[in-house]
Amino acid sequence: MGLRRIDLTSPLPEITWVWQGLIPRGFVSVVGALPGEGKTALLSALAWQATRPGGGVLLSRPVVATSAVYVDFDSATGDGRALRSWIERHKRAFPDGDQGKFVLLEPDADTYGLGDEELKAVKEAVLDLGAGLVVVDSFMATFPLDQVKAHQVQAAFFHLRRLALETGAAVVVIDHLPKPMTGEKAGARGLLGSIAKVAQARAVHILTRVPPKEVDGRHVLRWEVLKNSFAPIPDPFGAELLFEDGTLKVVETPLPEGGNPRKDKAKVAVLEALKGGVVVPKGELVQAIVHAANVHTKTAERYLEEIAAAVGLQKVSLPGQGKPVGYRLPEAPPLPGEVDLHTLVLQNSKTQESPSPSQKLLEQGGAPKLQNTPKPDAPKPLSLEEEGGGEEWVWS
Repeated sequence: MGLRRIDLTSPLPEITWVWQGLIPRGFVSVVGALPGEGKTALLSALAWQATRPGGGVLLSRPVVATSAVYVDFDSATGDGRALRSWIERHKRAFPDGDQGKFVLLEPDADTYGLGDEELKAVKEAVLDLGAGLVVVDSFMATFPLDQVKAHQVQAAFFHLRRLALETGAAVVVIDHLPKPMTGEKAGARGLLGSIAKVAQARAVHILTRVPPKEVDGRHVLRWEVLKNSFAPIPDPFGAELLFEDGTLKVVETPLPEGGNPRKDKAKVAVLEALKGGVVVPKGELVQAIVHAANVHTKTAERYLEEIAAAVGLQKVSLPGQGKPVGYRLPEAPPLPGEVDLHTLVLQNSKTQESPSPSQKLLEQGGAPKLQNTPKPDAPKPLSLEEEGGGEEWVWS
C-alpha cells in the first residue's frame, strides 16, 4: 500500500502489441458493441490467429504469436459449446492454428461473477501457459455490478489492470453499448455505463453494424478506435464476417461512402493556414493536420494530397535543398514576377470563343470591296480599332 517514487531517469520498456497498433500487452483494452453483432466472433478470431506459427494477420494487421486464455461468462454452458463452435470455424479456415495454445475457462454452476478466487485461477492459467492474450467475455456477465456507479466500475478495472501488469498479457474486455434511442446512432454514447471504463482502459474500440442495405446484405462492422494511449488513432475501417463452408474469415472491407470527421478537421486546418493567400510549406501544413486531427504523419500527408486535389490548391516550388514545395489557395494573387495563368487562360478563352469582326474578316481572306455608290442607309464600315481588333493581352 502507499505511493512509490518513480525514477524518471530509468529507461522505459518499449510498448509491445498482441495486435499491432490496437491491442497493447500489459494493459486493459475494451471492445464494445451491441448484442449479437459479432464481438465474440472477432475476438475469438484474434485469439486463434495468435496461436498460428509465427503469428497471424487480422484485418491487415499482424497478430503476434502467443497463447491465449478466453474467459467466457457470457454464454457459459459448462461444456464451452458457444465458443467451441467459433473455434471450429476458425480451425477450418486456418488449420495451422494450435488448439493446445488456446485455453477456455468457464464458471461452474455455483460461481456468480469473477471474484478473488476466480481471478487467481485466471492468473495461474495465464502464467502456466505463458499467454500473451486474455479475453474476458463479457464485462456485464463477469462483474455483476451497477455499471453506472463509477466506484464499482473502477474496482473491477483495478483487478483487471493488476492481472495485466502481473502477467504482462493483453487483457481484452468485451463490453456492450447502450441501446440507441430513437434517432440516435449506435455507439454515439460510447460504452454502456460509467465513463470510468474509458478512463481505466488504455484502448477502447467501438463496433457498430453497417446497415445491410448499404453493403448488399453483407455482415460488415464499422470499427472505430475511440481511445488509444500508445499509438495514433486510425480512421474507422470495415470488418466483414465471411461465413463459407463452415468457416469464418474476417476481412477488411471499405466502408460505405460517408463523412470522415478527422479529414474534415484536417481540411479546416489547411484552409485556415492558407487564409489570406499566403504560401505555406508542405511540412507546416502536415504538422497542422497532425495536431488538428490527431493523426499520424503519413495519414496527414495523405489527407493533404486529397485536400489539395479536391480544393485545387496550387503547389509552389520553394527555395532550398531537397526541392521543397508549398501550397496556396487557388484564388491567391500571383507571386512577384509570376504570370497569372488563370486570368490569361480566361482571356484567351473569351477571345477564342467570341472572335471580333476583324478576326472574321481576316479568316475570310480580307475585307470585301466597297461599292462606289453605297445606299444611303448602308452602315458605315467600322475601323479596325472600333471593331476591337486592336485589343492587347493584359498580363497580371
